[in-house]
Amino acid sequence: MTSVNEKLNQVWSELRKTGITDDLTVIEYLARLLLEESGAIVAVADHSQIPSIVPNETEDFVSEKGIPKRLPRDLNVNIEAIKQYLRQAAEQAGDMATLFDRYVLFRLPSMLPGGRYPTPRHIVKFMQRLAQLEPNNHSVADLACGSGGFLLDREITNPSSSEVTIGIDISPEWKRLAWANTRLHHFTPRLINGNALQVCGSEEFTKKTFDRILINPPFGEKIDEKLAENTLGYKVSSRSETALTALALQKLAPAGKAAILVPSGLLFSNNTSERKLRRQLIFDYKLEAVISLPKDALQPYSPLQTHLLLVSKPDNFAQPSKNGENLIWFWQLEQDGYPSGRGRDLTQDPDESASDLPFVTRVLTNPNSPLLFPQQNPRIAISRIVEGTSLLGFVCQATSTELTSVTFYPQPNETTSAFLLTKTAPLGKQRICDRIPLDGSEPSQVENPQQLIKELYGKKDPDPKRLFSQPVKAAAISVLPESQALGSNRVKLLGVAVRCDTIQAPTYDLRPERYVEKQEEPRSTDSPAELLSQIYQNQRKLSQHIENLFGRLELPAIANQQLPSPLANIASLGILEKLNPEQKTIWERIQAKIEKIDSRDQDNPQTAVHFTLEELLQEDDSEISEMTRSTVDLLERLGVIVPVTITTPSTDESIQCYRRVTERDLWQFD
Repeated sequence: MTSVNEKLNQVWSELRKTGITDDLTVIEYLARLLLEESGAIVAVADHSQIPSIVPNETEDFVSEKGIPKRLPRDLNVNIEAIKQYLRQAAEQAGDMATLFDRYVLFRLPSMLPGGRYPTPRHIVKFMQRLAQLEPNNHSVADLACGSGGFLLDREITNPSSSEVTIGIDISPEWKRLAWANTRLHHFTPRLINGNALQVCGSEEFTKKTFDRILINPPFGEKIDEKLAENTLGYKVSSRSETALTALALQKLAPAGKAAILVPSGLLFSNNTSERKLRRQLIFDYKLEAVISLPKDALQPYSPLQTHLLLVSKPDNFAQPSKNGENLIWFWQLEQDGYPSGRGRDLTQDPDESASDLPFVTRVLTNPNSPLLFPQQNPRIAISRIVEGTSLLGFVCQATSTELTSVTFYPQPNETTSAFLLTKTAPLGKQRICDRIPLDGSEPSQVENPQQLIKELYGKKDPDPKRLFSQPVKAAAISVLPESQALGSNRVKLLGVAVRCDTIQAPTYDLRPERYVEKQEEPRSTDSPAELLSQIYQNQRKLSQHIENLFGRLELPAIANQQLPSPLANIASLGILEKLNPEQKTIWERIQAKIEKIDSRDQDNPQTAVHFTLEELLQEDDSEISEMTRSTVDLLERLGVIVPVTITTPSTDESIQCYRRVTERDLWQFD
């Protein structure tokens, strides 16, 4: 049987025959056809005289310009064939709503200008679960709603549902896609096309707040600072993620909760606005968690390391208590159920057994998990985190003191399980130590850890694995079943909790990597002879690849070249014409990084000079923006600049630089 993706390939092929090559345009046309096929809107042969055609619960009609565009009438395309493909694909996907939300939208191959792309649906569901969204009770807002993913899964029967769920997007195209997506799911939220800062600053929205706010804002886009100041009541930086995060906090209702995706810069930037925002998160609101998502969680759309802020607003926000005892969880996740890289298929469900997301969800949404032995040892609480009958891991939390270490010990013999050994900071003269078996049996307090290790392992080195070495209030350790991993690979430290008054001022650095220690890779058990054999085999394969390449490519002899090498002529390639205005500005700064090969000769060609990212800053910039980083990465991938590492011999210190591509960098085909 032909798969859903194969059916959609046929649809794309039919439209490409007519000259329609833009994927977003194709997606919008298909949204219109799916709406008509599902009966969500009326399909009329000629709409030219009908300005508004769509019945709606809250309005008499919806304007034609507010819904996805239809295919041009004069287009020579087999509409019936496309509809047939869509019906067959919808049957295999489950329904037309699922087809659009899980398949059609994710035919988009890469991020569009303005930071626009559909948020991967496993990340959407992760954020909805962490925000503990109650479909029937909570008002919800997404201030950059895109395709409307965060607004779905709402089972509201209230007739005024359009006021309960609101989505705002500055792009009319994406607002139309959100309209189609929600309508196909038989849900009619209120969708607004406009600048979220302007909309929320209007008279209608000034005092309006929401129980839940979920948002994946565009990163590194410039915003109107004056507009942001008028809406928020204070100055913020010109970056979109900072302004929209501040806006989300402001529109959060008392006792409300927000889940916000942010780039790394917002967590540590020395910019005054970002520092103020981080201090607000810590002391004015309750910052429950900062979660570093797996590095490829937003691929194939964004390669940037992305973090999730989970924030709640106190009931008594008007008089916030500066309670330094509140705990903040910091997490560093490694896997999300998909393979790493751009090749992940987001139309398929993730492999939950190869994902850290369920464990984090359990820990953060079930804070009152039953403790294993609170009566015997009230100074340390241990929670077993389970999913059904499967053990996901443990949370160890010190009450009146701090945890100083958790160490993994492998199975000492056939009858005794591998275990974790926890230690706390001294309270008076007493230091508490607990043993947590990984076979699910009950933990126990250990009076003499050294004696226990000697009894279990004798003179044999147990090769323990220490998971962290700095004091924390709590630690979350995931445990894999023996069928998936052996030895120390079974356990990994995913998160720690610290008191918010331990976050150092004035920077208030919130990067999880500062608190969750990176664990060392396990040592290889191969013998030296086996390792040498592997190196030799890999070296031979590499030599064969190099010889193969030299058989196809010829690098011009250096004796025939001018040194230093002149700049390469890349203007004829036309690859820089599609850069957006901000990217072009950065490229213009890079173009200036040149010098003449011989300053005495006016006709002498120019060559490239090395530059760092810091040298691309403007006078009013305080730090490297995400836009600068992503543009330099793009230019490197396009082959118009090359990375260069410069090492100082005396200090062995390396500096990452770049330079424009020169003639010497170009290969010539036979």
